[in-house]
Amino acid sequence: MKQILFIMGLAFLSGCTTTKKISTVPVDPVSLFNHTLFNSQPTPQVKDIFNLPVTEQNKFFAYHQNALKQGVRQDRVISAYLESKLNSFSYDGATLSATQTLNQDQGNCISLAILTQAYANLIGIETSFREVASIPVYKMSGQTLLISNHFNTKLLAPTEKEEGWISAIRPGTVIDYFPAQDIYFVDTATVNDLTAKFYANHAADALLNKRFNESYSYIIQAFKNTKDDPELINIAAILHRRAGDSETAKQLFEFALTHNLVSTNLLTSYAALAQKNSNYTLVTKLENMTNQIAKTPFDIISIAQKAIHKKQYTKAEKLLSELSNEYSYLPEPYFELAKLYYLKNELVQSKAYLSKALSKAEDQKKLGIYQAKLSTLEQITHKK
Repeated sequence: MKQILFIMGLAFLSGCTTTKKISTVPVDPVSLFNHTLFNSQPTPQVKDIFNLPVTEQNKFFAYHQNALKQGVRQDRVISAYLESKLNSFSYDGATLSATQTLNQDQGNCISLAILTQAYANLIGIETSFREVASIPVYKMSGQTLLISNHFNTKLLAPTEKEEGWISAIRPGTVIDYFPAQDIYFVDTATVNDLTAKFYANHAADALLNKRFNESYSYIIQAFKNTKDDPELINIAAILHRRAGDSETAKQLFEFALTHNLVSTNLLTSYAALAQKNSNYTLVTKLENMTNQIAKTPFDIISIAQKAIHKKQYTKAEKLLSELSNEYSYLPEPYFELAKLYYLKNELVQSKAYLSKALSKAEDQKKLGIYQAKLSTLEQITHKK
């Protein structure tokens, strides 16, 4: 079970910069699709994603009016209402509509952001979003690897116009999962980005389950909300490759490179296709690009993991050691170092790093994994 964190504050983390570029893409990526491969399937309309039942709307309106009479600020009304409704909210990884999230009392961060936006729509509260990265939960199916970042929401407080007063940072309430220690700011986002992420997640799930027509239909809807998301292009390219059209997949990947719409995920997928086609020059180029664009701790971990796989232990150790020094609160670099030293048969060192990872971990699932690995290592070292 995950608790939800409601932060009453001024703004998102200070020191974060916006990296998203204004789209200058002259061509819609969808125009590159091989549409003859797929048959369109029905998908939810945007209004249905954010819609709430009339009975729930009436409950919220009554709560809202009562709270306003008590002097509660509008953005805080929503956070308080959510806290009362979702006190047993469970994170299960599913991307759900607002109504589904409410009824099932579960979902992922996109589901929670959608539900929050649904209430904000009812009373006209402005919202902003930020996209954050955390250690990825990898979805693997055959040779397909998909990773998604997460969203959280800021409900903006109503503007207060006071003579002679200029506010540089607009106050509001941030709604996110707890704990939020192992996250890293990636970018700001909009409601359209959130909507696109809803469709993209469903497209990815359908793709991994070989429901190609469904995946195609969802990715088409995602592109209606944003044209320049590398992750959408990546899903579309993988979809075409899995459906037997590697040439269109290559065209989509090249389109992304031409317009600088790249991500670690996309470059890794393209490298896998290049490897399959024995284009080793391109593989090297893409791996170098991956190293150059790495901007989150988890990108660096991914690079280190690849180095370990290639038995480039010195390179991996350097990357992970620097990472553990800069982000000492993250358990993952220590866990990767533990794996590295285990592969080098330096079990004492491996055990020490695993103990450090265990001491840093807050997530119960991670704690369980680290504890199990540590117990195994202790048994091995004890026998020796």
